[in-house]
Amino acid sequence: MKTDLPIQNSMKKTNMVLQLGGAVLLLAGSSSLSSVQAQSASTNEVWQAPARATRKPNPVPADAKSLEQGKQLYVAACLPCHGPAGKGDGPAAATLERNGVRVRPGNLSDPKLWEETDGALFWKLTEGKTPMPAWAETLSEEQRWLIVNYIRTLAPKPDSNHVIAKTGGN
Repeated sequence: MKTDLPIQNSMKKTNMVLQLGGAVLLLAGSSSLSSVQAQSASTNEVWQAPARATRKPNPVPADAKSLEQGKQLYVAACLPCHGPAGKGDGPAAATLERNGVRVRPGNLSDPKLWEETDGALFWKLTEGKTPMPAWAETLSEEQRWLIVNYIRTLAPKPDSNHVIAKTGGN
């Protein structure tokens, strides 16, 4: 029977390690789940401009000159996070966080962007929302409108059955 004792001790140790490992995995899993839930909650929230901002008309016509100027500004200010096509895949996108939770930049190539007015987009550029900076101090009002005009070129217009909220500019 003395030969069984080392085996029993070994089995007890193995069992204890498995139980401890299971507890660690359970804690890690619930921690990961909480992180995923927090990320989901923070990234699924809708960022809406106030009504007064949505009604603000775009004073800058969306002509070839303004689109080219808007593109240059976009490349300098927006491309690092939003990417060249506005898909939210810029070189800095992977580093963005809000309240310790990873977030993705908005997809400016999504046709749903047309549901927002130029005024709403202008307000978002102006006010920012962490990690996106508020551009009011860095870019002039005209420069922000130029970027709005350029951003409109990134998203295809939806079919005619879809509501377009765009005002001014184009």
